[in-house]
Amino acid sequence: MPPLRLLFVCTGNSARSLLAEALAPHLFPEHLAAGSAGSHPAGQPHPLAMETLKNHGVPHGHLNSKGFEAVQDEPWDVIVTLCDAAQAGPCPQLSAPGAITTHWGFPDPPAAKDPEGCFERVRGGIEQCLRIFMAQADRPLAERAKAAAAVAERFCLAENWA
Repeated sequence: MPPLRLLFVCTGNSARSLLAEALAPHLFPEHLAAGSAGSHPAGQPHPLAMETLKNHGVPHGHLNSKGFEAVQDEPWDVIVTLCDAAQAGPCPQLSAPGAITTHWGFPDPPAAKDPEGCFERVRGGIEQCLRIFMAQADRPLAERAKAAAAVAERFCLAENWA
């Protein structure tokens, strides 16, 4: 069975979506393939995102900041928005036939008072979502995505992002 293809979307495609793009196949190499894109790509990965991945031994040299046009024609199974702005605005413009759309909202690490700490917490939150998503492999894809979205929501409510 081919891996599920997840597309992670944020506005700038420099932090959260790149963390998720790298984490998904790293954690579940036989089961997940991933990509990412942004509605207004920053043009390069945020250095702290790359440092966070490096600190956890996650391959990241292949990551680059790109727009929707770079991924629009690929066959995605799940489209995951990771920021509220992408969910509310441009994501509806990005679609793939038959793809499930879900939202795993996390704060923007570069905008945090403690960016390094926020990058680490967001990485951990995305990992939790991916683990819940994969732990329910016997359930329909939409239910798996919904369960992971609930984890993201609870995770963000429990965190002190200030």
